Amino acid sequence: MNCIDFIDIDGQSFFYLKELQELSSNHRFKSYLLSIENSKFYGETNSITFLIPSKQEFELLQKIKSYFDHFEINYSLSDKVQALVQRYEDEIKQFKVLSKNAYLIRNNQYESDNLLKDSFRKFKEAIDLKLVRKLYPLQELSSYHMAFTKNSCNFSVPGAGKTSIVYGAYAYLNSLPKTHDSYVNKLVIIGPIASFKPWEDEYEKCFGQKCTSFRVSGNSQNVTKYEKQTYFYAEETSELTLLHHSGVHNYLEDIQYFLRANKVMLVVDEAHRIKNPKGQWGKSIVEISRDAISRVILTGTPLPNGYEDIYNLFKFIYPFKFKDILMLSYTGLKSLSNIPEIQDERIYSLKDRLSPFFIRIKKDDLGLPAPSYKDVIVKMSSTQRVIYDFLLDKYLDSFDKDANATINDIFNKARLIRLRQAASNPSMLLKPLEDHLDIYGSDALENSIIDDEPIDENFDLDIFNLIRNYANNEVPQKFIDAQKIVESIIQQDEKIIIWTIFIFNAKSLKTYLEQKNYKVRLLIGEIPVQEREDTVSKFNNPDDKSFDVVIANPFAVSESISLHLGCRNALYLERDYNCANFLQSMDRTHRYGQKFSPKYYFLISYDSIDEIIDYRLKLKIERMNEIINDEIPLFANIDNDDETIIVKDLIEKSKR
Repeated sequence: MNCIDFIDIDGQSFFYLKELQELSSNHRFKSYLLSIENSKFYGETNSITFLIPSKQEFELLQKIKSYFDHFEINYSLSDKVQALVQRYEDEIKQFKVLSKNAYLIRNNQYESDNLLKDSFRKFKEAIDLKLVRKLYPLQELSSYHMAFTKNSCNFSVPGAGKTSIVYGAYAYLNSLPKTHDSYVNKLVIIGPIASFKPWEDEYEKCFGQKCTSFRVSGNSQNVTKYEKQTYFYAEETSELTLLHHSGVHNYLEDIQYFLRANKVMLVVDEAHRIKNPKGQWGKSIVEISRDAISRVILTGTPLPNGYEDIYNLFKFIYPFKFKDILMLSYTGLKSLSNIPEIQDERIYSLKDRLSPFFIRIKKDDLGLPAPSYKDVIVKMSSTQRVIYDFLLDKYLDSFDKDANATINDIFNKARLIRLRQAASNPSMLLKPLEDHLDIYGSDALENSIIDDEPIDENFDLDIFNLIRNYANNEVPQKFIDAQKIVESIIQQDEKIIIWTIFIFNAKSLKTYLEQKNYKVRLLIGEIPVQEREDTVSKFNNPDDKSFDVVIANPFAVSESISLHLGCRNALYLERDYNCANFLQSMDRTHRYGQKFSPKYYFLISYDSIDEIIDYRLKLKIERMNEIINDEIPLFANIDNDDETIIVKDLIEKSKR
């Protein structure tokens, strides 16, 4: 009888089919086997070998067996292969036990099991010994869950302290004997460049000492590409290695070597950025995950588009078992996204299967002081009103022709941006839209929106002259009202952050406030990383009075940084209709550890698109607050047809 054997050649493992006569008599069977990647045929002996990819022994064996069964060819398994099958079956049983226990931990029911109770005691002893920062109870539970599973997702809301949770789990795994399968001694963090400094700073706050760190991405350390590449092969490497999501592809094989040579906890911060399984970022990061000891996903928005977004996250944490957990393909998950949860048991079943492997601290769990909100109604000058009304009348004609087409109409989308600019600072209308985009930030302002009707003398000569001379004749009323709020805050010996969508406004407002003798810094994408980090560090220090005002662009700094330690005041010069970005910016000053209630001021130009955006944002925030308290919030349930809704509201408002 034919036999599937297992052999080692020069440190590599192969399945070996020796002297298989059917290879010469059944050409279809032979072609099926040779279609398997890394197979090799030996014609003189009718034998074939299959190189076994790392940790994929059973998956490859199942494929080989399926071809034997399909062609009804008898075979047996050698003793080595039978031992492999038995080991796999034992792993399945162990994984079921792990899943059951992980479920108990994440639901804070571990005390019902004596072994888990003892396990938690050992975990707590280890982190109490290693950490100088004490975790609050839900952080402690989340950290224990992460350490126990080794591979998990943390979907806690921004400001819950996910960095400290990771360091707690790392501290425990690092305290294990070096011979233990779960022992780790290195951390690799994949995240936004803005997150690098917080990871380094939080290490010191958690462990009471600085860590050795190496930034593969970014230029703040003036390291050449060659030095970055050779770093991964060095005998002595830093405890903390940091790189951007986009950088993994550039150093794929180097990182794989590093992971195999070290005991690594691999963390993906802001992991919603790798949700696309076909995207370069997602494919590369999932590829390297196979070689890590521990794999961690961090994101407060796990499902920005639909249930399909969970696919790559779980493929990362369990690259060899994710199919058994999900039990749905990417397409199958996508089909669930448009189905009301109450009508489909598959969604409940999916969440049950996922639940042992993720944990989430919700906003309500943090016990944060309630923020206050103030709408500041801004009355445009007569000149600004003429400019705004002219644009609105001109654009309403095109809007009214086909309001439903605006999502796909590049010009209509651009016109909405122009209206927002006119309601804020008409001087912006002179420049192409691409000049207003923060191309250095995490995302472009409106993705690829750079085409619009030029506003020049051919547009309307009288209006063009008003716009061209606007900056020489008057200061935008929003700047004047913003300065009044800034003055009232500084008089209370407090700091303030001003959020603005448009880079032109950020720079212009900085100049205006400096002329009024205020000390101002910018946090926008084009500012060098080291300078941005210095700004955040000083702004978070209540005793540092070198500046009082920060003007920031949410697309550059709405993720991964905290501003709550030195500031509780935030003013919004203007907003777009992206609710997620808006809430993320608010979360910069509303986080765990906050002592005082944050205050938010929203400048809204009277009788303008600002009022519509404000109304729509409030509706979306109500819906998002309902969703965000779900264990796996599906943010796609919030209406995504933003431009269409705004256009319809503008049309309706004009008819009143």
